[in-house]
Amino acid sequence: MLCLALATLPCAPVYAQEDPISYVGHGALFHSEGRQVNPTPQIVERAQAHYRAQLLARLQPAQRRRFENLERTTRIDRAAADQDRLLVQNELLRWMLDNIADKSNLVHTGTKINALRLALTWKLPSAAEPQSEPKVESQPSRGALQSLQTIADESSAKWARSVITSSGLAYTSACAAAGVPIPPPIGRMDPAGTAGWQSLGFIPTAEQFIVGTPAEVRVFRSASPEGMCIALPRYADASKSTVSLDGVLCLGRATSKMCMWDNQMSGATFTFPSGTVVPIGAPDLAINPAGKYQAGGAELEFGAGGVCTNCHAGQNPYIIHPQSNLGSVLFGTLGAPPLSLPTFAAARYDPLAPASWPQNNLSMSPALVPPVCAGCHFAGGPGGAFPHLSAELSSGYCTAVLTNAINRTMPPGAGGSQASNPAVIALKNWCGVPASAGPSNRGDPHLTTGGGIHYDFHAAGEFTALSNSASGFELQTRQTPVLTATIPVADAYTGLASCVSLNTAVALRLGKHRVTIQPPASGGHDAAQPPELRVDGGVVKVPKSGLNFTDGSRITLADSAGALDVKAADGTHVIVASNFWTAQGYWYLNVDVLNSPAREGLMATLLPANWLPLAPDGSSFGPAPSTATARHALLNQKFANAWRVAASTSLFDYVAGTSTKNFTDVNWPPAPGKACTGSPLALNTPVRPMNAERARSLCVVVKDASARESCVFDAIAMADTNVPQAYLRSLKLRAAAIVP
Repeated sequence: MLCLALATLPCAPVYAQEDPISYVGHGALFHSEGRQVNPTPQIVERAQAHYRAQLLARLQPAQRRRFENLERTTRIDRAAADQDRLLVQNELLRWMLDNIADKSNLVHTGTKINALRLALTWKLPSAAEPQSEPKVESQPSRGALQSLQTIADESSAKWARSVITSSGLAYTSACAAAGVPIPPPIGRMDPAGTAGWQSLGFIPTAEQFIVGTPAEVRVFRSASPEGMCIALPRYADASKSTVSLDGVLCLGRATSKMCMWDNQMSGATFTFPSGTVVPIGAPDLAINPAGKYQAGGAELEFGAGGVCTNCHAGQNPYIIHPQSNLGSVLFGTLGAPPLSLPTFAAARYDPLAPASWPQNNLSMSPALVPPVCAGCHFAGGPGGAFPHLSAELSSGYCTAVLTNAINRTMPPGAGGSQASNPAVIALKNWCGVPASAGPSNRGDPHLTTGGGIHYDFHAAGEFTALSNSASGFELQTRQTPVLTATIPVADAYTGLASCVSLNTAVALRLGKHRVTIQPPASGGHDAAQPPELRVDGGVVKVPKSGLNFTDGSRITLADSAGALDVKAADGTHVIVASNFWTAQGYWYLNVDVLNSPAREGLMATLLPANWLPLAPDGSSFGPAPSTATARHALLNQKFANAWRVAASTSLFDYVAGTSTKNFTDVNWPPAPGKACTGSPLALNTPVRPMNAERARSLCVVVKDASARESCVFDAIAMADTNVPQAYLRSLKLRAAAIVP
């Protein structure tokens, strides 16, 4: 017997079982591998148990006591029909979510709970796999209806709340003001598609990722503002007598803004007989005397239809393949005569959606798109650019769209043929990668990748440390050799005992601007001449209000000692702190990166089975070689040269007669075992190491384990007692920059 029916809190650990529902799309439920599943009583029970534990932990004590009392009051005996019990349990879940003040990170849970509520309006199937039998409406017992009414009476607020956007007529007005066409009422048809909806036919069954629900494509064309809407009525079964979900997407051609509506009222999905006319945005009793309407904006948050922008992502907002034959026309020909529909906008589409939803603001970096896909999936191409694949889209676009497309329908004419292609598999691997708060480049230098891998990289020259080729953001570092009397200890990740270097300059691309932090043009390296901030070659001072750029980028001072806080338009957050090496008389820079979608460069996230980040063209350097000599050659020569900047790609400023070549030593670091005294670029004389025990005692103040190990390494190699303070400063700046 499951604890859910007993309502006894000591059983809570039972609910830690895996969620059987990975994602909801158009009301359909999907497994984690992208396969659609029918919600059997067993699956619903397991899912409800999972959500109960999750939500119960988020309730405040007072709300928790109210819930326990409500659960006891409305309990349906296990001898009763499963569906009655599951229906009441689902409403209790909805009550909990409604009474949790902080709904952050609960948008998918709320969507799944509402999707289960929609599923429970029909008699649940006995088999988990989708079936073709007609659906039968469920009729709750009198006892279940009484329990549902008790829960409704106890509810203290409306189900759907949003902290960001409008709903109803206000949302419709906002869409109109943004240049988005306002669609005609659902069910109002017009053969021309200008005064009502024009039916183009049905998506072929073999190309549907949501099965058992025939999907009709209807279009509406607007001349002012120019744009179009697509409605996708999904019928409950093959009889096409009942519309289960009818999502609407409207795109303004000139503004690239998009709005969305679905058959919900105050967050509760309703079905309706085919042919029913349903108004958009708000009730209109003259059109629909029952008061039903298509909700938009805030009312879609937590809706049973799912998080729309989690699937409708990328440059093709409709995610219908151009080669889909709708019966009367190929989808990809809608923009050509005779229909001449404005199917795509002037720029990447921008959804007017709740803040908790993905905002579709980034594309996948072109270098990371497999060659087999790149012929169509690029900006302006027939398939449009892929969205930025990440953890944000892992349960929606990645599971329900990308995985099914790779396994079943893509590429055209040979669906599924590329599913085992390593480059395609690598593309899918990005789906689980979050916007990273991990990258750092500190000390000699010790790099941390987006995925939290720590490795030492001591090459000499100027390198692309991190780049987002889709947004244009780039971070470059200049690494200068440090001469040491002995060879430092081996790095735990690479296994190499290598001569070292330091970051002596940093450059960034922010929109159309070059930003550099580097030594003064005079070449001075003393304490009185710290690195200068330059924008497009000119020295600038950061005012108290900060430096603001037209693309939304911004630079502010991070502390009173002159550390810089850089926020790029793509969300990347970079902190650069300069530190003076007293014994040798010059400045070096520590770099920390937070919340970056960038996946290219020295600090990029490593994909599975890769020893190093990918090359600039997206190719892999493979696993770690077995010998130290081979690892040195791969890391410090092949990998280093791949990410070296050229004269044409450098973002740094140079005095007349010099270029990136003047800061490059391709022979540094020397091969394993060779002395660390041979680079003409070094700014110091050979340094005798600090006693290891003393270095460890100095660095004990650094509490972060990885940073402490790097601190010890640097203190030994540089023989500098100020190294711990440099690490403490970087960690403090990083902690202050992280938004809870």
